Amino acid sequence: MNSEKKLLLIANLQAGQKRIGKKLAEVLEVFCKSGYLPTVVCTLYPGHARELAVQHAQDYDIVVCAGGDGTLNETVTGLLSLNKKLPLGYLPCGTTNDLASTLTLSRDLVQAAKDVVEGKKISLDVGLFNKRYFAYTASFGVFTRASYETSQYTKNVLGHLAYLLEGIKDLANLKSVFAKIKTDTEELSGEFLFGAVSNTTSLAGILTIDKSRVLLDDGKFEVLLVDMPRNAIEMSRLLANITQKKYEAPIHLLSSKCIDVETKEPLNWTLDGEFEKGNMKFHIENLHSALTFIIGGRESPPVGEINKVEENAPDNDDAAE
Repeated sequence: MNSEKKLLLIANLQAGQKRIGKKLAEVLEVFCKSGYLPTVVCTLYPGHARELAVQHAQDYDIVVCAGGDGTLNETVTGLLSLNKKLPLGYLPCGTTNDLASTLTLSRDLVQAAKDVVEGKKISLDVGLFNKRYFAYTASFGVFTRASYETSQYTKNVLGHLAYLLEGIKDLANLKSVFAKIKTDTEELSGEFLFGAVSNTTSLAGILTIDKSRVLLDDGKFEVLLVDMPRNAIEMSRLLANITQKKYEAPIHLLSSKCIDVETKEPLNWTLDGEFEKGNMKFHIENLHSALTFIIGGRESPPVGEINKVEENAPDNDDAAE
């Protein structure tokens, strides 16, 4: 039919115990029955999702990513390099899926596909870390190394437990990071166990931020810093504060559009769970409403009121240009 729209599905077949491969036929049936002509392209190596988005997305009305946080990061990076602002749908297949948790996306891939074609568009802020994009978080310190050092095989076999096991290895050799952090309104420095600049309520599936403190489209990031505990009492207080979501010392929670970080030694980060080799100076900036995302109609994600009225996501105005 003439009204059919073109849909590009970028799929990581290895993510999350190879989940998308088991449901691909049903997912494609959902898209076809909803008036879409789907094309499937599969990632073959790290960075491939970005390349596929750059090479092919321009010719489509909507892009859907099926994979984990890393595949989503690559797809977002590719889309942001295009002149055309395309709506992005997400079928969360990975181990952690932090952004999917924040957006209350369905983990049932067939339902997630239905939400893509029946849902609504919202605008999301995106991060620029020096010259690299990230969809929801840039972090350093304990637990962050686990997300890129844990093998895909281990993630598939052990699931989220894989991250916790790697984190325990970190805890056995706790090492602090001395950093100076400058936000729009504050400056602080010290020895930190963990730090994150994020636009999400879930960090590595381990740390969470109360939804009342997060808006995904307000032009600001949440800056979460955890002081290095000096003794068992401080460690006990830290764990209690994390469990109770109490944002007081030794935890700091700030909001800012721009963040500058300076360290004494080269510092590696993770961007959406993917490794980023670091130096000693970092500039992080919030790109306000840079991404158009499609969500389902269940529990409302933490977005501003103006973002809650965009219905009928697939009707992409840019596609007609």
